Amino acid sequence: MWGYIKMDVSQYLSIFIDETREHLQSLNEQLLILEKEPENADTVNEIFRAAHSLKGMAGTMGFKRMQRLTHDMENVFSEIRNGKMTVKSELVDVLFRGLDALENYLDSIINTQDEGTNDNQDIIDGLQKIMQDGLGATAAPAPAPTEEKPAEKEKKTELAGKKLKLAEHELKAALKAKEQKENVFNITVYIQESCILKAARAFLVFKALEDIGDIIKSVPEVQDIEDEKFDFDFSIILLTTESLEKVKALINNVSEIKDAVITHAELPDVPVTTESAPTGAAAAATATASSVEVQKKDTAKATTKQAAKPAVNRSVRVDIEKLDDLMNLVSELIIAKNGLVSMNGAESAASQSGGFNEQIEYLERITTNLHQSVMKVRMVPIESVVNRFPRMIRDLSKKLGKKMELYMTGEDTELDRTVIDEIGDPLMHLLRNAADHGLESNEERVRLGKPETGSIFLDAYQEGNNVVIEVRDDGSGINVEKVKQKALNRGTITPEQAEVMTDKEIIDLLFRPSFSTAEQISDVSGRGVGLDVVKTKIEALGGSIETRTALGEGSNFIIRLPLTLAIIQALMVELGNEKYAIPLGSIDIIEDVPVEEIKYVGNKEVINLRGTVIPLIRLYKVLDVESSNEEPESLTVVIVKKGDKSAGLIVDNLIGQLEIVIKSIGKYINNSKMISGATILGDGEIALILDVNALV
Repeated sequence: MWGYIKMDVSQYLSIFIDETREHLQSLNEQLLILEKEPENADTVNEIFRAAHSLKGMAGTMGFKRMQRLTHDMENVFSEIRNGKMTVKSELVDVLFRGLDALENYLDSIINTQDEGTNDNQDIIDGLQKIMQDGLGATAAPAPAPTEEKPAEKEKKTELAGKKLKLAEHELKAALKAKEQKENVFNITVYIQESCILKAARAFLVFKALEDIGDIIKSVPEVQDIEDEKFDFDFSIILLTTESLEKVKALINNVSEIKDAVITHAELPDVPVTTESAPTGAAAAATATASSVEVQKKDTAKATTKQAAKPAVNRSVRVDIEKLDDLMNLVSELIIAKNGLVSMNGAESAASQSGGFNEQIEYLERITTNLHQSVMKVRMVPIESVVNRFPRMIRDLSKKLGKKMELYMTGEDTELDRTVIDEIGDPLMHLLRNAADHGLESNEERVRLGKPETGSIFLDAYQEGNNVVIEVRDDGSGINVEKVKQKALNRGTITPEQAEVMTDKEIIDLLFRPSFSTAEQISDVSGRGVGLDVVKTKIEALGGSIETRTALGEGSNFIIRLPLTLAIIQALMVELGNEKYAIPLGSIDIIEDVPVEEIKYVGNKEVINLRGTVIPLIRLYKVLDVESSNEEPESLTVVIVKKGDKSAGLIVDNLIGQLEIVIKSIGKYINNSKMISGATILGDGEIALILDVNALV
């Protein structure tokens, strides 16, 4: 029995996971609103619908514990909807615990395809106690399923034998099936009275029978069955070539089905010869089923209606691996295009025809459009990451005993899916940091003349080929002297270094491994695995992070991330006989600098470029390449930026701008941090891509 159920629903597991995530996020958001607006009827209705949907999905998939918990949550909101209960803070707290338990079930399902063994009885008991307290004497525990009385059994047997008329088109379909030697079965299905989710079981019966035939009639209607507007039985007429025994076995394979009564439907022995069946025959035709029709088109209509609900933003779920394959194809296409460009350059003297150039331009246009199309498919609103943060700030506010509000803008800003998947943890840490370290206590804020409720801001916006995310607060700001003293005490810097360090350089010490200014270790922050992990993660994504702060006014952490990680515009340069790529987004300007303008500061080469002192990096020394230039009169310097820091990279020659495909070096070589990947040029040569963040 279980084998069939498992086989039937396993193909829906990925859809179940995605939709459960959406419902849980919706519940989180709506509960936050409900906590502030307990009388908001729209919010109560939304929560009820989400809990009801979750219950149905969990029941269909056979996840009993998840189903039971959502059933109890739904019961509470049913009473609130009916005006029999009011929303109180203790209810919201229990509901949030319930959401956490549901998320734990989901995590377990994702990892093991099973919900685990935790019944979360304390949460269920809490919900039932709140129900009893809220409803007073009217609340009573759900009655245990009792043995069916003989009279009820007789009533059901009578229903199974009841003869009701078929509509003309139903009769026509049944007679045609009979003429083609198909079986026309009248089926009444009885569901166990202890079943919590009748609709889910009915759905599985319909699904099993539709695989072996056509259902032409049903009582009640499909919509009523979906909405659980029926007792513990329903009847259908099925047209099938399968035997009665096979049909009965399929129905009994569905769990919580008590019985199925199957008989051959009584039909007149009339051949179907006209466009419509005779009225007399139609009137005489009877079958042991109810008079509510369920055509294939009705089923399709109901399915369409169901599917339309979650598709508010008209999105299509696509497996990320399929997109990766598509991206690889685009990558190969661009490499092929670069090959044509290279060939064209070599043969331009011999070739007088403009056709070849036109083909290259056409190919270039196509690859660019294809690239943009694929990128749009891969782009995901940052909302999918940040929408869980209001709940986190709510929990932190209670845990830390501080009043705080989170304000978010730019949630519709889009990032590549691969970046989205990795950015959640760094943002979470920065927000926790702002709540714990940044904001003062309620009393301290009042003493300083600030609003008692602290404000945390998360703003996202696009800036050129980058997305900028700012996490700021109106708290105490970073105490530079405290950071400096902590660094001296730990031996991170020497007293001599401390004397000459700027505030910016001291603040950057916070991004050193295991550096924390927290006086006490807590489960919120101060464990020494903080901002260094944030910085490492962001730089691994090709991004950068900088900090701005004003003592007493607050702090601002600014993250810059590339829109995509797969295909970029780069400047190709030469060092000796080797070619390297520098991402265009990191380049500020290119200068031709006479050798005599190079100065020395602390034994390091620098240039003064329009009033700004910029350190120089001789790439051929860093990368251990023999330079082809013998004592040049002037140097080609590519000025690159990382946040507000700049450096000049000395190269031998500039080749030009090129759209390149980033290929991971992987574990084949001991990858230096200065190299972020490699690309294949048009002539098949491999060029390494420089990591500007690491160089600067």
